[in-house]
Amino acid sequence: MNVKENLECGLLFEIYKSLLTNKQQEILSYFLNRDISISEIAISVDSTRQAVNDIIKRTLKTLEQYEKKLKILEKFKKMQQEIEKLEVISKKHTEIKDLEQITKKLDKINLI
Repeated sequence: MNVKENLECGLLFEIYKSLLTNKQQEILSYFLNRDISISEIAISVDSTRQAVNDIIKRTLKTLEQYEKKLKILEKFKKMQQEIEKLEVISKKHTEIKDLEQITKKLDKINLI
């Protein structure tokens, strides 16, 4: 898993971890947040390497399915983009028409 994928999985984990079982949370937390091998995770959770590997793969797939259905991360990213646009506008302009543009953008964020 490359850095971008790891970051994406970490974000999905933070958003949806409450929907996972305690065992899934524990193993995925070890996998994503600590720099330890699957063998070390297996020892920590008193399981086999294969079982840990299977849980990681299934749980990552589950997180992707949650995101596909609920789109919380997607909405969050869109909101961040709109906020960044607003920051640029607000730094450049202070006229009334610009404030109207900011208000429209804020309305758009509320619809996300």
